[in-house]
Amino acid sequence: MNVIHPVARIPQLLKAINGINYSWRIGKIFGVPTDLHWTFVFVPTAILYFAYTPGYGMNWQAAAWWSTIATLLFTFILIHELGHALVARDRGVKAEKIILFPLGGGAYLPEQPKQIWAEVLVYAAGPLANIFVALLAWIALLLRPDGDLLIAYFLRLSGNIVVQPGILDQVLGISLGVNLLLAAGNLLPAYPLDGGRILRALLRAPIGARASTIVVTTLGLLIGLPLIWLGVELGDPLLACGAVFIILLSGMEYRNGWQRRRLAKTTSDTVLRVPKDDQLRVYTNESVGTVRQRFDASRWPVLPVFNQWNEQIGFVEAGVLKEEARSDEESVAPYCEAEFITAPPEEGLLSVTERIIAANVYGATVLGKRGKLVGYVFTEDVMGVLDSPWRRFWRRLK
Repeated sequence: MNVIHPVARIPQLLKAINGINYSWRIGKIFGVPTDLHWTFVFVPTAILYFAYTPGYGMNWQAAAWWSTIATLLFTFILIHELGHALVARDRGVKAEKIILFPLGGGAYLPEQPKQIWAEVLVYAAGPLANIFVALLAWIALLLRPDGDLLIAYFLRLSGNIVVQPGILDQVLGISLGVNLLLAAGNLLPAYPLDGGRILRALLRAPIGARASTIVVTTLGLLIGLPLIWLGVELGDPLLACGAVFIILLSGMEYRNGWQRRRLAKTTSDTVLRVPKDDQLRVYTNESVGTVRQRFDASRWPVLPVFNQWNEQIGFVEAGVLKEEARSDEESVAPYCEAEFITAPPEEGLLSVTERIIAANVYGATVLGKRGKLVGYVFTEDVMGVLDSPWRRFWRRLK
C-alpha cells in the first residue's frame, strides 16, 4: 500500500516522472478511482511467453489458463487495495485512487488517519480482505467432493495425496492459496509492506517517529535480502523482484526521513535568494532572447514573472527555455508557469518545501510586512540543502 508523502522534487524531472507514473483509468469501484499502470502492457507478453513451447509453438489452452490466473491474481490485489481504501474512507481519509501494477498495487492516501488505531486498522484492512476471500474459497472447497483432500493438496499439507481437481477446484484452490500468500506476505514487519506500516504506527508513540521509521526500514533490508536469495533458489523471479522492491522502498523511506529532519533543522533564509534590483524581473511581453540574457547575467535557475501592473503571476525556468523555446524572437509568455505560492519569512523550510511540492510549482515568494518582497525560495536551492557528501563524491567521479 502506498501513501504519498513527498519531500523534494526537481522541476526538470517532472515530465519524466509523469511519464513513468502514467496510468489508464478503468473506472470507479465503490467510488474509488481505479487505474492500470502503463507497465500492464507487459502482462499479455508474459502470458504468451509462458504459453509458448519451443518446437511446438503456441499452446492457446495454456495461454487461456495463464490469463485466468492473471485475472484472478489482479482481482485479489484489487480486493486488497479496496480494503485499504474503503476502511480509510470510513475513518475520514478519502483515497485519491488505486493503481494496479504487474507486481502489485497501491491505494494512494493523501494523509494518514489521526488516531493510531485507525491507522493500524487501515493498514490491516488489505490483508484482512484477502483472509476473508481465502475463507470463502476454503468453505467452497469443503463443500466439494473430497474437499479435505483438495485443501491439503492445494496447501501442500502432504506430499502423498492422490486427487484430480477439476477446473472449478483449481480456481478455488488458487483463490485459497494466493489470498493466504498475499495476506501473509503483506503482514511481514518490513517497510513498505502493511506489516511494516502497522509496526511503525504502534512504535511511533513509545519510541518516536524517527526511531520507528529506522526500525521498519532496517527490517525491510534484513527481510528483503533473504527473500532475494529464496527467490533465486526457488527459481521464482516474482519473489526476487518483490524483495528488491522492498529493499529499494525501505531505502527511499529512510532517505525521506533524513530529508525531512534536515529541512526541519534549516530556516528559509538559508536558501533565500534576495534580488538586488528589478533587473531580475521578467514581463510576459518580453522576448525569449531578452529573458535568456537575464538568466545568463543573474545565474538564477528561475526568475519571477510579472504582468504590466507589476504584479507577480508566476515563474519561468531557464531549463524550460533551453529545452522548449525555438526562437529568441518569440514571446516568453507561453513558457511561464502562472502559479506560485507565498510564504512569510518566519515559516520553516520544511513547511515551505512541502507546500511547494503540493502546489507543484517552481518555488515560493517570501513576503514580509505589508506584502513587501523579501526574496525567493526555489526547489533547486532546497536540493542543495539535501545534498550529501556521498552524492558529491559520486558527482566528482562522473
